[in-house]
Amino acid sequence: MDKNDKLFSELLYILHRNAINSFDKLDDVNCTESDIASAQHFLDIVIMLKDKTRGNLSEELDKIQNMMLAELESKFDKKNKKF
Repeated sequence: MDKNDKLFSELLYILHRNAINSFDKLDDVNCTESDIASAQHFLDIVIMLKDKTRGNLSEELDKIQNMMLAELESKFDKKNKKF
C-alpha cells in the first residue's frame, strides 16, 4: 500500500469512528434531531466519498470502503428505526 492509500485508509477509519460515535448518541434518552442529523451527515460523507472515488481505488481500499459503508448503513438503519 502506498502513502496515499494509507492516508485514504486513515481517512476512512476517522470517518467510520466519528460516524459510530454519532450513532452511539442515538441510544441516549435525550437524543435530539441534531444527533440524528449528525449521524446522517457522517453517513452521507462516506457515501459521497464512495461515489467520488468509484473506479479509482485499489481492490483492497474498495473492499475496506464497501465494508465500512455497509456496516454504517446497517447500524444507522437499526438506530433510525427507533425514532
